[in-house]
Amino acid sequence: MQFAGARRWAFNHGLECRKKAYLEQGKTLSCFEQNLELTKLKEIKETSWLKEIHSQIPQQALKDLDLAYQHFFRRVKNKETPGHPKFKKRGVKDSFRYPQGVKVEGSQAYLPKIGWVKFRKSRDIQGVLKETTIVQEGNAWNIVFSCEIECDEPPLAPIHEDRAIGIDMGISQFATTASGTQNILQEIPNPRFLTKELDKIKHLSHKLSRAVKGSKNRLKARLKLSKQHAKVKNQRTNFVQQLSTQMVKNHDIFCIESLDISKLLQTSPRGLSRSISDAGWRSFLHCLKYKAQQSGKHIIEAGKYFPSSQICSSCNNSQKMPLEQRVYKCLGCGLEIGRDYNSAIVLKAAGMSVLKLVELPY
Repeated sequence: MQFAGARRWAFNHGLECRKKAYLEQGKTLSCFEQNLELTKLKEIKETSWLKEIHSQIPQQALKDLDLAYQHFFRRVKNKETPGHPKFKKRGVKDSFRYPQGVKVEGSQAYLPKIGWVKFRKSRDIQGVLKETTIVQEGNAWNIVFSCEIECDEPPLAPIHEDRAIGIDMGISQFATTASGTQNILQEIPNPRFLTKELDKIKHLSHKLSRAVKGSKNRLKARLKLSKQHAKVKNQRTNFVQQLSTQMVKNHDIFCIESLDISKLLQTSPRGLSRSISDAGWRSFLHCLKYKAQQSGKHIIEAGKYFPSSQICSSCNNSQKMPLEQRVYKCLGCGLEIGRDYNSAIVLKAAGMSVLKLVELPY
């Protein structure tokens, strides 16, 4: 906890100095300049406690701050929503990181200036250990090892439509898929982990807001709320990991839609935005993409403005489809089909047409 507090303090102090330098001198400080100042702070009585913290911890915090500013300036340059770096709050994503010096023996890890700590190992460490991050979730601390592994390029899977699947993401159903040459329908239920726990989360949030700041009851309430949020996050992570692994095992070609999830969250009503966040589309698509790449499978992503929900899967007729209309009734051929199922078929057909135009090594 002391090391996480030091990391938070270094980040906030660095951010305050950067803001002050820009307001008073019209310039921004570099990461190198701030690291030099960090060394001087250790000799000042008020901040001499920094000597008790491993030097890499605050240095990594300043590195994170510098990276946040790099992303901020990139977004400004690209005329996107800038999102200026914000001050860290106690109890919100508390963490600290070691870039080196960590040793692992069995189910124990040596953390510099902390010593040997036990942890529950989920799998053996492979490759070269590059970074170690300790993160608090609820009242538990997780240790994350980042390793560098040399992997051979996997052979690409053959292009056969019977191993292809079109995936349409949704709210009422997490996903609707059409697989194989027969376009076999599968509707994957939306688990709605946040919705199921929302009443409990609201109750815990209310208790936290009523507790006196700085009291032990407030600390207990905050830990209970954090634990509940961590539970929802872990449930969602487990769901998308298992689903993406199952899909990659059973299919070789994935035809998906390109979703601007950030824009959807910003422009959608509050209830819909919460449902989109609860569904975990971003996490699922991320898992599906990297697992498919590691296995030599094909990912075909339709363009952001590809109207998969407006095109008839039978005759290719295109017509407007309001969001509330859940059944696709084609004005051209008279086909009546579920909107999401129709979209999944169209996505699969579009993806297969792209692959057939490109010669790939088998």
